[in-house]
Amino acid sequence: MILENIIFILILHICSAEYQLEISGDYNLHERPSEEAGGPLQINASINIRNILDIDEKAQTVSLETTLRFYWKDKRIKPKAEYLESKDSFGFYTTLNPSIANKIWMPDIFIDQAKSLRVPTYFIKPASIRVYNDSLIRYSSRVNYDVACNMDFHRFPVDDQFCVIKFESFGLQSSQMKLNWLPDGMTVNQDIKLAQFDFKAHLLQEYATDYYDISYPGLELQLHLSRQIGYHVVQTYIPSSVFVVLAWLSMFIPPESVPGRVGMGMTTMLTLTAMFSAVRQNVPKVSYISVLDIWMLICIIFVFSCLLEFIIVTATIRSGKKKVAEKFERVCQIVVPLLFVLVNIIYWSIISLGDK
Repeated sequence: MILENIIFILILHICSAEYQLEISGDYNLHERPSEEAGGPLQINASINIRNILDIDEKAQTVSLETTLRFYWKDKRIKPKAEYLESKDSFGFYTTLNPSIANKIWMPDIFIDQAKSLRVPTYFIKPASIRVYNDSLIRYSSRVNYDVACNMDFHRFPVDDQFCVIKFESFGLQSSQMKLNWLPDGMTVNQDIKLAQFDFKAHLLQEYATDYYDISYPGLELQLHLSRQIGYHVVQTYIPSSVFVVLAWLSMFIPPESVPGRVGMGMTTMLTLTAMFSAVRQNVPKVSYISVLDIWMLICIIFVFSCLLEFIIVTATIRSGKKKVAEKFERVCQIVVPLLFVLVNIIYWSIISLGDK
């Protein structure tokens, strides 16, 4: 029985990833590695953006799929020469099962303001540990996560959103650990396509938190999301412009045809209001006025002006001033479209200048 237990322990040792390594006898996973020159431990990072899964504007979150890699040196761990079977730009290395991460020191990095994390695991967790011939350790892991993104909808639907994803140390101070992005430390899947946005990703300089009593190191990834206006041009701007034109065309219906003229004006007003209410359902209920709200008010004012014009004309005719009413209506038939064109020029010019 004792012999069987010894054999079983030996088999476990051989099958474990540790047999590929030479670990110093006084190794303690609770003790962080030390730099040869002293000072904080240097940890480098790189990121691969695999996919942008979703942009939820109402919840103000962005869902990402990324592979994050961290590099650091731990002189207490060295790979055995016979297992250095692979090579990359950092040198020869051996690959270990990610379960060994529970047995060695690992950086305590977390994703700030992440609402949920998902690991796309099939059988084994999509992660790996490499140990290089110079004791450089690389930990790589793929994860999906939803992270908060504070959005500004003042310029909706021609807005640009800037989402900053922070990777931060939870317990080690800036005096103990330093984080840096590697040069060319970001790769982006070129097949990523978003329905309403163009996007660019930027790696920002490392930072240290200033909202705690203690300063913690961190890294930032910025996503620049530029909304494509094509969808709203087809679904909002063109239809609303058509409704304004219909309201203007109602001026050519004789004032005596009260049911037709009033019905056309009111139907246009109600349809326009319902259309803008539907568009507003896609964004949070904000207290400020957006660019789309301004356009909505412009269209509603023009449609209402056409109804008001009809009331003035009808009242003038009933007061016995039919010629004055006809002249006023002819002027309105010319002024309303010209004024709408002028407002459009001003509106789109301001938007174009804002984009620059």
